Amino acid sequence: MDVIGLLGQTIALGLAAAFTPSLLALQILVVSGDPWRRRSLAVAIGGGSAFVLVGLLLLLGFARLPTASGGETGPVGDWLRIAAGIALALTAVALFRPHRGLEERVQSDIEGYVARASSWVFLGVAFALSVKDLSSFIVLAPALHDIAVADIGMVGQGILLVVLYACALSPVLVPPALRLVFGHRIDPAFRRAYRFTMSHQFQLVGSMAAAVAAYLLVTGLVRLL
Repeated sequence: MDVIGLLGQTIALGLAAAFTPSLLALQILVVSGDPWRRRSLAVAIGGGSAFVLVGLLLLLGFARLPTASGGETGPVGDWLRIAAGIALALTAVALFRPHRGLEERVQSDIEGYVARASSWVFLGVAFALSVKDLSSFIVLAPALHDIAVADIGMVGQGILLVVLYACALSPVLVPPALRLVFGHRIDPAFRRAYRFTMSHQFQLVGSMAAAVAAYLLVTGLVRLL
């Protein structure tokens, strides 16, 4: 894969991994209130540390794979795509089933945390929400694999990792940035985004999983055959 193609894939899969509705909803509620800076930072650190920790373990594992010329790992990367695609397809099927009771419980839990929790609790809650989001890690795995084996040098790999995680962590980075720029003028948009996210949380993740599953299965099979 050339550098442009690798960058495009990194951005696309990073944005797909950002589909963590509960984490986005938590950060939106946090930045909608006052004071918000310390709690918002705790959410960002908690969510980000989970992504970085799991991603680092995956990256180190992929980096140890034997590499052929051109930065390829032969069928290893192809089978990883196919396995991830199958896992995401199954996830999509499960998520498109009705989850009304669960949706209401998730929303109630998030609103309860925002009403009572301290900054340290927010850090732990955000970490837990991120760690439990297995679909995001399944999406990140092929991207991390291709970055780990790419023949672009450590600087190039580092830049791609920054891009990948900036995209994947946008749910905890974008809301505070918008609040800093627009102040409380952004609150109506936040309320609409929160309502939409909570009422479609499983459909959002399911749609992402289905789309990425199709991409990974097609590209994995094409590269393997």
